[in-house]
Amino acid sequence: MVNGICSYCGKDGVSIEEKEIELSQPYSGTSKIKIKERVCSHCGFAEDDAGNDTVILQELSLLKKDSMVKMMESLNSMGLTTASMERSLELPARTLARWKNEEAISPSAAGIALMRIIRTYPWILAVADKQFDPEVARTILLQQSASELMEVGNGYSNDEMS
Repeated sequence: MVNGICSYCGKDGVSIEEKEIELSQPYSGTSKIKIKERVCSHCGFAEDDAGNDTVILQELSLLKKDSMVKMMESLNSMGLTTASMERSLELPARTLARWKNEEAISPSAAGIALMRIIRTYPWILAVADKQFDPEVARTILLQQSASELMEVGNGYSNDEMS
């Protein structure tokens, strides 16, 4: 029991309880962390402890780093090199390698969003190679869509399709 006063009902009797939460990032997975809540024994009101933000932000930072590594490895396994991606996107040399490998460097939110888009739609790099020409972009999009439809269609027998 902490001798705190509840910010909701104003009564004495606030205790600190630990609670486990799960955090996740696309292409990374999940992580469980413990946070603290201040809980009033009179009214049941619960609020986050002031130190939770630091714990959550640190863990999210680790998950984002892991996400970047996994996205880059996945793209590399598709035959896309970091150098070719940097050329297509007109990024400075070794930018992607630094994001992936150097512990002290964290990509910006924009960098992470860019890599998520590329990992989700790797064909967007072919569009970038063509200077984002709208006609080329439409053609590539339609080719990719047709290819995906063919894959889905090949998974069904003729009886199932009718």
